[in-house]
Amino acid sequence: MLESTLATSQLPVLLLVDDDINILAALERTLRGVPANIISYSSPNEALQYCQHNQPQIIISDQKMPQLEGCELLSKIQTLWPGSQRILLSAYQDFENVANGFSSGAIERYICKPWDNKELKFIVNKAISNAVFAPPQHKITTEVIADEPINFHSMIASHASMKALFDNIRQAATSNAPIFVTGETGTGKELVAKACHAESFHQQQPFLAVNCANFTENLMESQLFGHVKGAFTGAIASQEGVFAAAKQGTLFLDEITALSKSLQAKLLRVVQEREFTPLGSTKAQKFHAKLISASSNSIRNAVLDGDFREDLFYRLNIITFSLPALRERGEDKLLIANHYLKRYAKAENKAFQCFSKGCQQIIEQYNWPGNVRQLENIIHGIIILNNGDEINSQMIISALSTTISPLDKQRIFTTMNETDTRQSNREGEGVTPLWLVEKQAIEQAISFCQGNVPQAAALLEVSPSTIYRKKQGWNE
Repeated sequence: MLESTLATSQLPVLLLVDDDINILAALERTLRGVPANIISYSSPNEALQYCQHNQPQIIISDQKMPQLEGCELLSKIQTLWPGSQRILLSAYQDFENVANGFSSGAIERYICKPWDNKELKFIVNKAISNAVFAPPQHKITTEVIADEPINFHSMIASHASMKALFDNIRQAATSNAPIFVTGETGTGKELVAKACHAESFHQQQPFLAVNCANFTENLMESQLFGHVKGAFTGAIASQEGVFAAAKQGTLFLDEITALSKSLQAKLLRVVQEREFTPLGSTKAQKFHAKLISASSNSIRNAVLDGDFREDLFYRLNIITFSLPALRERGEDKLLIANHYLKRYAKAENKAFQCFSKGCQQIIEQYNWPGNVRQLENIIHGIIILNNGDEINSQMIISALSTTISPLDKQRIFTTMNETDTRQSNREGEGVTPLWLVEKQAIEQAISFCQGNVPQAAALLEVSPSTIYRKKQGWNE
């Protein structure tokens, strides 16, 4: 056993476990000077025995060890000390075990061998700043409380699922492990990738995003790998691909299921070997960036259908973030709407300050199939095309009119009619007369269709002559 401690017992305990004595010595040299008591074991069983009677705040363990693999050791320590911070050291070939460790919660961070000394210190110092001291057998709660809204790298939320996601991003950002982000179109997958980059040690390095669905196979290959002069017809000069341009930063590959099978095979080599070869070249180059991929379609279904390589799926899917649809996020709808109202009112020099009650009801009850991106674009468009200090229901209905289904339109009208009826009852009018309900529905439909009576009639499923006859009766 190798053991070194700092002067004070008030510092957190950093437990290092690796069966290679030379690796342990290298870790100790690298971490010398960090504000922690460093305890080192070359035997995972002895390390576990130490944890039976002592609480380590931070554990860094190797994965491949003869007595007990790192994932299993960290899982046992998690049971003993759930508030500990558990970091795994592993080579890139151990993807399946690492993925299982993340899924079970045994692993919170992952550092790839060989490690970068500066990155290792950054991760450990961040873990020390988050260290939790607790008496023996004290269970640390990790429950996320949905209280005040927060703005996490331009993602606005108060919903518990999103706050849990933000915590997971903080944990995963300091790891070298590949991250896969899934979610419907418009839920903010690129924002998640940018947040991971902003929370990482390499935040000053480039962040590059590529949509794999926007290029043909040949263009995509050149975009990823780059090419040398003369590699193909028209290659009049060498060009750097994103694998090289990302340097030690973050590369985000969106809609990755759109890649062809041949490009999937080449990407698999990049992930496994951490190197790539530009088109027309025979010289391999190292890939240093953090890789984040995403898809709005089910990658599991793509694997089952034979459209996506299973081995590549497992290597990209070490850490998975699943983004909820906006319709599942409750009061976040209005929080996000207000955020964009303030942003675009200021940007467009408009006086808008709030939403009317009717407009708020529509925002809350509409299912937003385009998610956050659709909500943002709708509000931006309304602010550009209108004036005033309040966005009302008519403005948002007009903005939505070309994008929503007839069923959604009818739901909006029903909501507005119910609101009008409740208001009438509060004013002591009792039951609203049928002719008045009918009049309100017709007038709202005509307004919604911007005065086009035939369109309003189609929406209400009546003939245009019926509407004209009703309008004439109201005027008599």
